[in-house]
Amino acid sequence: PEDARIVLALGRFTRKKGFDVLLEALARAPAEIGQRPVHLVLLGDGDEAEALRRQAAQLGLAARVHWTGWQSNPAPFFALADVFVCPSRHEPLGNVILEAWSHGVPVVSTATDGGQELIRPGVDGLLVPVEDAQAMAGTLRELLVDDRLRSSLAQEGRQALRQRHGKAAIVQAYDELYRHVLRS
Repeated sequence: PEDARIVLALGRFTRKKGFDVLLEALARAPAEIGQRPVHLVLLGDGDEAEALRRQAAQLGLAARVHWTGWQSNPAPFFALADVFVCPSRHEPLGNVILEAWSHGVPVVSTATDGGQELIRPGVDGLLVPVEDAQAMAGTLRELLVDDRLRSSLAQEGRQALRQRHGKAAIVQAYDELYRHVLRS
């Protein structure tokens, strides 16, 4: 629906990516926030796709979860998103967090190595414990009701991407590394 709050997630549908936990969180979160329905858009495919569809149906979420399949250009989906979620059980790098930041979408991530490395909690994203659907549901609710928080996290995420992970930051890091090696 046009007035829906959109939660977006993407990746391979495998157990380690935690999409089952995200579905459980959506089932625990309010179906509407501010008289706007909450929908989940999932981009991706993988071995767990059918099991996840069954889980969504069993949780009564079939009408609120939208399966797009794998998308080579996720930009239009990021443009629709109110929140991006990285629900992984194991995420060493967190490139999807950087991608969400590049599109100006606020991020909720599990506290994996990648999530903790990238996100400054409450500044440029929000972290929840791994496999904690209740905490994820509460955090989604908190973020979806607070326009200012979403805006602030999105803005700070974009800034973090530029300052800590942009081309200039990477060139500077290599320059410092080379200078250190040459001095040694």
